[in-house]
Amino acid sequence: MVDVTVEPREIEIITRNGDTVRADVYLPAGGTAPFPVLLGASPYQKALRHLPAAPPVFPFIEYGPMQLYLDQGYAYVAMDVPGTGRSTGTWDPVSRAEGEAIHDVIEHIATLDWAGRIGMIGMSYYCWSQWNAARTRPPHLATIVAFDGATDMYRDWMYQGGIPIQGFLNSWLYGSVLLQHHGNGLPIADNGRGDFINDIYQHPFDDEWQRRRSPFWELDQVDIPVFSIGAWGKASLHLRGNFEGYRRVRGPKRLLITGAQTFAETQRLFFDEDFHRAELLPWYDYHLKGSDNTVMEGPPARFFVQGEQKIGHATDWPPPEAAVAELFLSAEHSGSQTSLNDGLLTDEPPSSGGGATSWSYPDPVWMAGVTTFDSQGVPHHTRRVVTYTTEPFQHDREFTGQGVLHLFASSDQNDMDVMVKLSLLPSEAVPSPVVRVSQGWLRASHRAEDPALTTEMRPFLRHDKPDPIDPGRVYELRIELLPMSVLVRAGDRLRLEISNWESSITEAPMTHWYGQKVGTDTYHHNDVHPSRLRLHERQRIATVQQLS
Repeated sequence: MVDVTVEPREIEIITRNGDTVRADVYLPAGGTAPFPVLLGASPYQKALRHLPAAPPVFPFIEYGPMQLYLDQGYAYVAMDVPGTGRSTGTWDPVSRAEGEAIHDVIEHIATLDWAGRIGMIGMSYYCWSQWNAARTRPPHLATIVAFDGATDMYRDWMYQGGIPIQGFLNSWLYGSVLLQHHGNGLPIADNGRGDFINDIYQHPFDDEWQRRRSPFWELDQVDIPVFSIGAWGKASLHLRGNFEGYRRVRGPKRLLITGAQTFAETQRLFFDEDFHRAELLPWYDYHLKGSDNTVMEGPPARFFVQGEQKIGHATDWPPPEAAVAELFLSAEHSGSQTSLNDGLLTDEPPSSGGGATSWSYPDPVWMAGVTTFDSQGVPHHTRRVVTYTTEPFQHDREFTGQGVLHLFASSDQNDMDVMVKLSLLPSEAVPSPVVRVSQGWLRASHRAEDPALTTEMRPFLRHDKPDPIDPGRVYELRIELLPMSVLVRAGDRLRLEISNWESSITEAPMTHWYGQKVGTDTYHHNDVHPSRLRLHERQRIATVQQLS
């Protein structure tokens, strides 16, 4: 990474709420004003911009290759959102008020003699800020490139399926915000910075407090050009938001899902200058400079097809040509897994009978979440969870789009948590790592769906009030699976894991609070209760291009 070679100057803006927001302005060394402007907004302190992008040491360095854009004639503005860094006010993360402050900064910049058309940039929180500002519709915001960022804070990461997140909140809030402020000489408790985690846990339903910090609900009014970019490796935090943001906005839009497999890989990708030259820079050049390029002529949706190392494309998401495939849960053994039951996932619906799988919790053998260790200290992630695995596929099949698990379940308790993970198990003939395909979560007392937003393949939960279950009664639970794209080749298998907790090794930092659960749950799979996995499947046609 080439460090910025020009010194910034600080500007101040008084927002509509009376806060003093401060931002650093970096202008290109050459060229003639006005310059197209890229704005990045976060609570990560513009004063820390000198730190390198070094995941996982500084995961909050998310502004991208600034020098590249300066060299291309762009101005870059780095803003401390209210209540953070050098900006006054109360920190109210991703609230509409924070979006309005960014709106006010954009409109102030537009009055300055060096400023041309204005766009926004950055990943993760910087991406939240882009969605958040866009929903307020600043007249001078010309475009956003929303790289790796949620849109519905409640559903995307605070309470997935109604189950509270625990691990990420601590590592993010303290590691990236509070302790960084303290290390920079700023008190943790000032400006509301220490209140956010408590506020989250005091709002376990999708109430007014939650709605204020979910741009999702207003994105259908956004008509500026939007480029939404996600990564399969950030599925458990941001990916759903990138898809929902793409679907909700109504202006010119494009979707790209990259093959970055981890949080760290995603951050490194956002600092990769070649990636920016290929994807982001042409977008900004077209929408901020008026360059005559072909950025708007490509397919609307592109996505890395896992298991194939290629980029697929479609005219929309989910791909309109995708059909629905069903895989049924069965008590028969797959003969391939070490788990509580080694169940089978099959194309054939259950005949009479079919059985059920019961298991009790907490499991005394669990050691790192649901992960166990053998006598040599080797971890095993499925030994003490319920699994259903296919036979080796007879031919290639591509599953691209949405997924939903219809699970008939009962419990001896008045609530139950269900956490599911779908994985690709490569053929033993070609040894390679297990690939995570998708995940989903549901607390049974949150099972009520919103009919206005629910579709056949994507349950949209209301999360407005608790609805306990009756012990012993069988319920059909529809569990949303995150978007996916995977090629399952002949000889490969798919494995579905089900538990009420997850591994703190494979799922960190996006782990959930276990709570006080003690009981026995039963998953039913018979002709009366045909539990099944439903996935969008595309025929293998010419819809992929080889990665360069």
